[in-house]
Amino acid sequence: MKALTHLDEAGHARVVDVGDKEETRRVAVARARVATTAETIAAIRDGTVPKGDVVAVVRVASITGAKRTSELIPLCHPLALTHVAVDVVLDPRGVIEIVVRAECVGRTGVEMEAMTGASVGALAAYDMIKGVDRTARVLSIELLEKSGGRSGHFVRERSQVMLVSHRLCVDDVLEAVARDQAGATVVFLGTVRDHAEGHAVTLLEYEAYGSMALAEMQRCVDEIEAGDVRLAVAHRTGPLHVGELAVVCAASAPHRQDAFAAARALIDAIKHRVPIWKREHGVEGPRWVDWKEQPS
Repeated sequence: MKALTHLDEAGHARVVDVGDKEETRRVAVARARVATTAETIAAIRDGTVPKGDVVAVVRVASITGAKRTSELIPLCHPLALTHVAVDVVLDPRGVIEIVVRAECVGRTGVEMEAMTGASVGALAAYDMIKGVDRTARVLSIELLEKSGGRSGHFVRERSQVMLVSHRLCVDDVLEAVARDQAGATVVFLGTVRDHAEGHAVTLLEYEAYGSMALAEMQRCVDEIEAGDVRLAVAHRTGPLHVGELAVVCAASAPHRQDAFAAARALIDAIKHRVPIWKREHGVEGPRWVDWKEQPS
């Protein structure tokens, strides 16, 4: 394990001495996502959110957060930022994405500036829309890329298999299969229906054996991937209402027929092999789906 640079010999917190480091151009990109509803996204686009221009406020909040990082995060150095750029993307499926790029010429990195900017932007987005969507929530805050300094260039790679308890983000799965050589990308979206086999459905619950489910999903991916085909899948657990995403599968390949075939094979394998169980709720009460009692 590496020594903890933010502790002195006595174990007390300290700001790291970077006086001997060389000044280099530092760049970091971070992203935050806020989950909301499709209706709220439409209201933001139409400019009908009661508090005003959500995107403009989020941009200013992100820039302010990046500039004041050392005041908020105790052991961060004050940095003279040379550039802060904010991109706010409104996903019509119900996600606000805030991407912050921070730059400086200095002796320490700007990862925290980018991440703080994205974090403050996400909180500002929540504050702007909470009056129209109390269920809105911050999904994630993450460093996407950094460069400059001794540690070199870092780019976050997307996991091919994901098991989550929050709202699924299609873009996470798409990014995991994105490649320059992909001529086609196919996405399967599994949503909760209001009926199944003659039964009315008002709610679904998914339960999973977490570690085993992830391992089996990875095995499914490894078995189906061949040649230039790349696969990724995200499955949600917990309670889901009608219309919500339960599973997202994506496949990329040089040719569309290969992408279609791989995506179909993956969703079929997941349905039949992965230890994720589904319980339907309706007027007749809850019932397990495809559950078979084992003989005693």
